[in-house]
Amino acid sequence: MKKLFFVFLFATMITGCGGSEKTTTVCKGNIDELTTNTTTIESSDDQVEIMRAEVVYDVTGYVTDTFPIEYWESQLKSINVDYDSLDGVTAKWDVDDTIITLNVEIDYTKADFDQLADAGVITTSGGEDEITYISLEQTIKEQENAGLTCKEQ
Repeated sequence: MKKLFFVFLFATMITGCGGSEKTTTVCKGNIDELTTNTTTIESSDDQVEIMRAEVVYDVTGYVTDTFPIEYWESQLKSINVDYDSLDGVTAKWDVDDTIITLNVEIDYTKADFDQLADAGVITTSGGEDEITYISLEQTIKEQENAGLTCKEQ
């Protein structure tokens, strides 16, 4: 009986240690002349769990009396998704002089994938009837296609 207990305990320890691999990947770069992006992706194996993006818009040189910073903030908000209306998503806008920053966090463990797809936040690689998870590999490809450089931390 004692041997059986140790075999069970050993098997439990092996099973407990064989969990999924958690990784953090950071993607950074300039999207265009005004926009820089830093995206932090937390994943388990190929499944993205949380994604945080800091998007910085530097409108220095574009702010004038005719087009004050409030105008640019309004313009940027109008071309972005209303992230706060989506399940599992939070967003915060900050303005500091001529720098406008958007911080977005998507918790894919709480998000509604259909809602995200309808809002254009996520896309499918085609052919899938239902989105069941967000692929780390595909996310990194999309980030790199947008001009960002990604590195696992």
